[in-house]
Amino acid sequence: MLWILSLVLIGLLLIYVFIIRPWLKTLPALSASFAAEASFVEKLQARVTGWKTKIFARLVAIAGLMVGLYDQVLPYVSGQDWTPLTAKLPAWALPVGMVLASLIVDWLRKATENPPMVITQKIDGAPPQVVQVIQPPKA
Repeated sequence: MLWILSLVLIGLLLIYVFIIRPWLKTLPALSASFAAEASFVEKLQARVTGWKTKIFARLVAIAGLMVGLYDQVLPYVSGQDWTPLTAKLPAWALPVGMVLASLIVDWLRKATENPPMVITQKIDGAPPQVVQVIQPPKA
């Protein structure tokens, strides 16, 4: 019964997002409120610029730890034997893999944090040519 209710709620949410909300945006009486909402969303996007990959990496690491905890606690809570399914993978594979993936994302984020500045010059309609590459100082 609960899954039917959640399915109905998801359906209603999708109907609102894809059908009703775009129609409401076209109404003149509501255009000011939707403009204010858009500016709020843009402000939020500006605040998290540069932090998205860090947030993603940390969320994946937390999810990996939660999966490890879940695998240890699930048999005690549910009383069901999950070993036929979990025996196909080592117990450490999924949590460690997720933590390693988040560390790789974080490392790649740091590697691309200060890209070199490329200075180009365009002469008389010719394609731009690289004049200088300035490497940022290493922190």
